[in-house]
Amino acid sequence: MNWIRIGRCLPLLPQAWGSSFVYSKRKTNQAYKRCRQWAQKVLKRIGMTFTVWGRSNIPEKGCLLVSNHQGTLDPVLVMASCNQPVYFIAKEGAGKLPVIGRWARNIETILFDRDTKEGNIYMLREALRRLKKGQIVLIFPEGTRSKQDAMNPFKPKSLQLAYMAKVPIVPITLNHSYCIDTKYKGKDLSITYHNPISYEEYKELTEAQLSVLVHQIIEDGILYE
Repeated sequence: MNWIRIGRCLPLLPQAWGSSFVYSKRKTNQAYKRCRQWAQKVLKRIGMTFTVWGRSNIPEKGCLLVSNHQGTLDPVLVMASCNQPVYFIAKEGAGKLPVIGRWARNIETILFDRDTKEGNIYMLREALRRLKKGQIVLIFPEGTRSKQDAMNPFKPKSLQLAYMAKVPIVPITLNHSYCIDTKYKGKDLSITYHNPISYEEYKELTEAQLSVLVHQIIEDGILYE
């Protein structure tokens, strides 16, 4: 992370901390709306602007957002650009971070221990429950940040949730979001929501075939320098 940019966000911390307590008693959709405003403020503070393409491609309910993963603040970019509540999946440790942890709980982030079988089963069941309720869940199937334009391969079974929930998949391309972690400002920072892939379109595909398809759609949207 670029520490200069982090320093610019420090004045926001007292307000965000106080606000996190207030919204811990509000409904999730209200907390998400407020958290999205904080996400937008953070991006403004660090001097990053970005273009959003295809926002209308996000179904109103019940879909799996599948994004490439370039930088630390990728979830912030998705939140800042999406008007509907998105349910994130994060490591258990994120819930223990000051300010961030409370906001993660306020918006019902799925926190799990990815190093244990029990933790992974809990994550899968909880994400599936959310999808079947008609909620929107975000995953980063690469599993870790690429820190560059080029993508990493998807983790095995990373799209298993889609088959289980029988929901549309919306591929997302993040462009140059790794620049937030560096001194480079990134002139073309953007996020693209591609056309949804319905269950009817992918149900006959194997998981390997679906991974190739979704990976290719996301990669085709990357603006290589």
